[in-house]
Amino acid sequence: MTSSEVIQPIDKSLLDACIHCGLCLPACPTYLATGREMESPRGRIYLLSQWNSGEQELSPRLGEHIESCLGCLGCVTACPSGVEYGSILNFARPYIAQQRPAAERAIMRFSFKHVLPNYSLLQIGGWFLRWWQFFRLGAVLKWLAVPSPAYEEAARQGGLINPARKLLYRLHEWEAFLPKIPRHSPLPRRSPTNSISESTPVQLFSGCIMDVFYNHVNHACFRLLQAQGRSVQVPAQNCCGALAMHAGETDIARQLAKQNITLLEKTEGPIAVTAAGCGAMLKEYGELLDHDPVWRERAIGLAKRFVDITEILAAGKFQTAPQPGVKESAGSDEQTPLAVAYHAACHLAHAQGVREAPESLLRQAAQDVGAASMHLIPLREAEHCCGSAGIYNLLNTQLSMKILERKMDFIEQTGASVVVTTNPGCMLQLEVGARDRGLKITVSHLCELLDSIYCTRS
Repeated sequence: MTSSEVIQPIDKSLLDACIHCGLCLPACPTYLATGREMESPRGRIYLLSQWNSGEQELSPRLGEHIESCLGCLGCVTACPSGVEYGSILNFARPYIAQQRPAAERAIMRFSFKHVLPNYSLLQIGGWFLRWWQFFRLGAVLKWLAVPSPAYEEAARQGGLINPARKLLYRLHEWEAFLPKIPRHSPLPRRSPTNSISESTPVQLFSGCIMDVFYNHVNHACFRLLQAQGRSVQVPAQNCCGALAMHAGETDIARQLAKQNITLLEKTEGPIAVTAAGCGAMLKEYGELLDHDPVWRERAIGLAKRFVDITEILAAGKFQTAPQPGVKESAGSDEQTPLAVAYHAACHLAHAQGVREAPESLLRQAAQDVGAASMHLIPLREAEHCCGSAGIYNLLNTQLSMKILERKMDFIEQTGASVVVTTNPGCMLQLEVGARDRGLKITVSHLCELLDSIYCTRS
C-alpha cells in the first residue's frame, strides 16, 4: 500500500543553513549513545544534502541513519544558526517510509488510518490488553520468546533466523512497553454548570492512545480545570496524526488534520491538550497543510487556540485548598517528603517551547503543601530525550533502550521517589527503565500529581 500523494523534495535552503559547527552534538541523544557522526544532526543533514543534490542514492543504509533520528528537536534548541531541522526531517520522512517492507508499511498505514481514529476499536483494544494483563499472558509470551539466556542474547544481537521466533521475540519486546491499562471511563462531555466561575469554555483534547493507556490522566486534567472554576467541554475530535507523521505517512496525517480542523472549528475557547506529542502536532497543522492555501489559513487560525494543559493551568489559580495527604497519595512513605524530579518531554520543551508553565506549577505545588510533604530535585539533562519518540521505541528498540540508559542514570542519581512528565510516550519509556532497574520510582503525568494535591478527596 502506497500513497498517491506527490512527495516534495527537500528545500535546499533548509539544508544549506547548517554550518556544521557541531554545537548540536551534545544535545543529540543518538549521537551520545553511538558516538557516530552519521547519527548526529549535522551528519544526517550532510547525508541528505548529498542525496538531495543527486550525489548519493537513498540507499537502505542512508535511510537507516535518517530513521534512527528520534525527532526530539534538541538540536534545534542548541543550534546557533536557526537550522529548521524539524522541517528537514519532515521532508525526508515520506521517502524513508517508501523503503519499508510492503507488509510492514501496509500494517502501519492501516493502523494510522483506520484504528487510531476509530474510538470503538481503541476501546476494544484497551479491553483486550486489560484482560491480557489480568491473566498474565505476558509471562506466557516471555516463556515462548525467551527459552534461555543464550537465546535472548542471540535475539539482542540480531542472530535469530526463524521468522516465527523472531516475531515472538519482537512481540515480547513490545509487550514490555505496556503500562498497566486502566479500566476505561468515558470523560464527561461537559462540566456541570453549578460551580463555574468562568463562562468561556475550555475544550479538552483527550487524544487517542492517551485516552486508552492513561484515561485516568485525562480525568485528572478535567478535574484540575474544574478546580480552577473553568467550564470544560470534550468536543468531537480525531487522532491528531502525530504517529502517522513521524512514520512518514504524510497523506494520512493531512487527512486526520483536516478532519480535526473541521470538528474543532465548531467550538470556541482555548483547546487544552493533555499529551505533549499531540500538542506539538496540532500546533504544526499550518506547516503540514502548507501546500493548500485554504486549509493552511484555517489550520493557522485554529493552531492559535491549542495550549498544553500545563499552560492553561499555570495561567489560573486553584480554588481548592491543597491536600495534606500528598505523600501517601503519590506513593511514598508517609514519613518521607515526596521527592519529585521533572523530565521535560521533548515535544513540550523543544517542539512547543513550553518550559516555564510545568516548572511553575511544580514550584507552586511544593510551596502549597510545604517542604515537610514535598520537595523538588533537579534532573540533569532534563530536556534530553528518553528514547520513546512516538513509535521509535517499537521500531528501533535496541537504540531506544540504550538512550534510555543515560536518562535512567541521571534519574537514579536524583534519588527521587516520583518522576513527572507530560507525555504518554515518556511515561511508557520511563516506567520500563524504572522496572528494569528495580527502582522504587513512581512515574506519573504532572497532572496526576497536581490532582492528588488539589482535587482528590479521601
